Amino acid sequence: MDAGARSSEPEAAIDEGQALDAVQASLRQALAASPWPRALADIATDVLSDHTRPLGGRLTPWTLLPLCCCAATGGDWRRGLRAATAVELYITALDLFDDVEDGDSSEPIDRYGAPIVLNLATALLALTHVVLSPSTTESNIEAAACHRAQDALWEGLVVATSGQHLDLSTAGAAPLSVEECIDIARRKGGALAEACSRAGAAFGTDDPALIERLGLLGRSIGLYAQLDNDMHSAGDAVRKSDLARRKQTVPVAVARAAGKSDALDDAVWRGGIQLAYALVHAERARAEEALEAAASACPNPAYARAILASLLTRRGIAQASPAP
Repeated sequence: MDAGARSSEPEAAIDEGQALDAVQASLRQALAASPWPRALADIATDVLSDHTRPLGGRLTPWTLLPLCCCAATGGDWRRGLRAATAVELYITALDLFDDVEDGDSSEPIDRYGAPIVLNLATALLALTHVVLSPSTTESNIEAAACHRAQDALWEGLVVATSGQHLDLSTAGAAPLSVEECIDIARRKGGALAEACSRAGAAFGTDDPALIERLGLLGRSIGLYAQLDNDMHSAGDAVRKSDLARRKQTVPVAVARAAGKSDALDDAVWRGGIQLAYALVHAERARAEEALEAAASACPNPAYARAILASLLTRRGIAQASPAP
């Protein structure tokens, strides 16, 4: 291999230590600039300081989605920092809503109670909008990127809330088909990951076709992450309410359709989880195809491929796939 070929090879995509420092500083700045009373800001800081979140020392895969998609378009990942900050607030808010709606136990609910947590979730969602609101002194290019990112997140939320409605309203009813369960998962995790990807890409390019391809990659990542999350929740009857509420997820619905309702916790391991596992891997393969399609449309496909591939090697999205 000659020197010219070596120089064209993609470098390591993102220094995660630098990115974590930048996201932490941006989150603290957003909280400090909010018009909230000190008590609300303190609770928000506490929740965002959980060990699974940036202020707790972890750069979450949800935050990496916009950073990687921004960098893949040929722009510096730092241009996507605003989107990453908004996404962390957005996803944290939706996590909180989801725990309250599902009746699941969580540290914030145990510590502060459901009413305070619901108000915090609403406040974080509102702050998402503020973070992406351009000031009067910003350039037209930056303002346009902000508006594209805002649109992406709110459009994703519209779809995700429809999936959450189906999830909540059909729980306990006759088990849905596998295809219907997958549709709910696509509307929830798929729509949210697509929104986060599009929000990040919006700060790296104004090309709608490229933003669309990166959004489709995010949708596929979000779908297999949601299916993976549903699989693990079905196997954790102690901390999760999926089995008790007879939720319409693939593993639970398949087990119920087999007529094993009296021993559902055992039945879910004898068919439902196995099928969900196969679906996760099938959708991951589709995500790899979507990654190739997105990377090939980027200015430097090899560089974009290296950046985006890191998203498929992390399970964090699957471990904490939220729904509004």
